[in-house]
Amino acid sequence: MTFISAEFYILLLFVVIAYFAIPLKYRWTALLMGSLVFYIFQGIEMLPMLLAATAVGWLSGLGIGRVYSDEGQGAQEAKKKAKLVSGIGIIILIAVLTLVKCTRYMPESMAAKIIVPLGISYYTFSIISYLIDIYRRKYQPEMNALKFLLFTAFFPKILQGPIARYDKLANQLYEGHRFDYRRTCFGLQLFLWGLIKKLVIADRLAIFTGNVFGDIPRMSGSMLLVAAIFATVELYCDFSGCMDMAFGVSQIFGVELEQNFKRPFFSKSAAEFWRRWHITLGAWFKDYVYMPVVTSPRMAKILQWAKKQFGARVGKSLMAVIPLAIVWILTGVWHGTGKAYVVWGVYWGAMIIASQIWAPEIKKLSQFLHINTEAESFQIFRMVRTFGLFCIGRIITIPNNLHMTLQIFRKIAFEFNPWELVDETIYTYGLDWKDFSLLMCMFVLLWAVSMLQEKGGLRTRIAGYNLGFRWAIYYIAIIALIIFGIYGPGYDASNFVYMGF
Repeated sequence: MTFISAEFYILLLFVVIAYFAIPLKYRWTALLMGSLVFYIFQGIEMLPMLLAATAVGWLSGLGIGRVYSDEGQGAQEAKKKAKLVSGIGIIILIAVLTLVKCTRYMPESMAAKIIVPLGISYYTFSIISYLIDIYRRKYQPEMNALKFLLFTAFFPKILQGPIARYDKLANQLYEGHRFDYRRTCFGLQLFLWGLIKKLVIADRLAIFTGNVFGDIPRMSGSMLLVAAIFATVELYCDFSGCMDMAFGVSQIFGVELEQNFKRPFFSKSAAEFWRRWHITLGAWFKDYVYMPVVTSPRMAKILQWAKKQFGARVGKSLMAVIPLAIVWILTGVWHGTGKAYVVWGVYWGAMIIASQIWAPEIKKLSQFLHINTEAESFQIFRMVRTFGLFCIGRIITIPNNLHMTLQIFRKIAFEFNPWELVDETIYTYGLDWKDFSLLMCMFVLLWAVSMLQEKGGLRTRIAGYNLGFRWAIYYIAIIALIIFGIYGPGYDASNFVYMGF
């Protein structure tokens, strides 16, 4: 069961009816039951691991709270005990996550016995942040185990996130909300747009990219380059489409999930891109990895030593290099196991680190070359450059094999055959000229919608149109989805890319 399966719409209808039929005080129970049914449909064998992780988080949180409430001990002693309790809980959670992620390195007989729970990376990170925040005394632990289970398993976010923070989501889930027609319309609009991005764009692109990257040795550089560009847009439409659907469903219940995408392909630098793409993951690493490293006493000693030995600039540079290197290696490992994902993390980390360290030199070079960095043309160049950098990153991870990645780069550089782009060879990999024409139109629509969203209030603008025109937009979108969506034999409704993380 996913957001694009018939079973999901039946479940959603029952949950919506139940939610708004029972008293406000108990409406969270409808969300809990719906979330458990949703998760069981993924495979009941996954449920015990979800419940176990929830239990570890809930009991550890209670333990931290109990330590702090014990008035018979000093503040420092209480903090040490709380750190121990939270540390044990976090170690258990990370150990289970690591075990699940490392199944590819185990013998097949052993790996086959390990269950890979849906959404384990997302709910594990949410629980870890919950424990750290309680340890930091940001808020009190949740006393109700079933309410905490709802926070962990809330069904719109369990597939692909976002990585929820307890203080930003929990109260919204528990307090209950009245039915609001305008809010429901906004949610359904966003859900519909997510479906279009997934079924019309991403799944259509997946046909081409799957055929090309499925036979890399036989491909020319031109086909591989087109496939890399398409794979980048495919990933964006797949992941952000799922986020739109999750946000849309949540809004029906009056729940606002944290923003996870903010038009990333308008970014003008690598650092800005990762402030716009998978925002909750970046924010999580910033709050729970980057800042603790930067503010640690050990880091301060390293910086002092570096300043004395090599000067102030080297010391300042280390402030960027060490924590960012740690964050990006961990980010690569989070996305997948294997050397390719470590290289991918190093690739992005190196670019962001270099842009910070050498910012003065880059500025001087721009002045020396008389580049008007404020010109609109230069801003467009920067956006295209960032898109290209992301395409390179996709080439690193798509094969998940560094040898094949190097082969792709070699073919693009030395076996590029531009004639294949115009002699109809490009139509032999699953998409014909009609599919390509539709994709070009959808790319323009995607860009136009993104521009309107960047300027703010697209759904508010639609709501302001006359009734007839507004419903004409809805009908056109639904008909386009039915006609142009990718279905049929071999279609797998479970294939959301980021469900694998």
